[in-house]
Amino acid sequence: GLLDVCKANTEYTLRKNEPDQGIHIKLKKLKKDLNLPEDIDLIESYDISHHGGEHAVAGCVVYSTNGRASNLYRSYNISKSNCGNDIASMLELIERRFMHKEQSKLPNLIIIDGGRTHLNSVVRKFKELNFPDVNVISISKGVRRKSSFDTIHLSNGNSWPINASSSAHALIQEIRDETHRFAISNQKN
Repeated sequence: GLLDVCKANTEYTLRKNEPDQGIHIKLKKLKKDLNLPEDIDLIESYDISHHGGEHAVAGCVVYSTNGRASNLYRSYNISKSNCGNDIASMLELIERRFMHKEQSKLPNLIIIDGGRTHLNSVVRKFKELNFPDVNVISISKGVRRKSSFDTIHLSNGNSWPINASSSAHALIQEIRDETHRFAISNQKN
């Protein structure tokens, strides 16, 4: 059993930086499922990590048509005034990330970690920043933090339970998990 675990971990480590051969199919399925008007070639995902409400750090993970674009990952230190508040931290991150960006440079899709309240707050912030047409979704953790019970929230008010057989849903979870890992790693550092 121990050898099987070692083999699986070694294979994962060797493959984690390889381009995702099926990314184009997953992105097309995601575009269709979300009913987006244009192809997805850039996704940004955000998560907040803190230690007991202090030392909050935001992580930004980027996926492109080649899969993970780790050279575009970014981290942000969150101000002390927003450290203990997930929504305020996320709004600070969005404002800092998009305050000086041109609308043409927006990612095709933004994924945030959180529920409907997080999503609604972020959508309002984008409207304040004059980006009313940005595509934002959120994903919230399931009961007992089991990924099979996760829920995807859309800005149109709909929510979907995770469909384990959907490659698009699996991609959303993969991106959320990578963002979570990146944010926690930066917070620990």
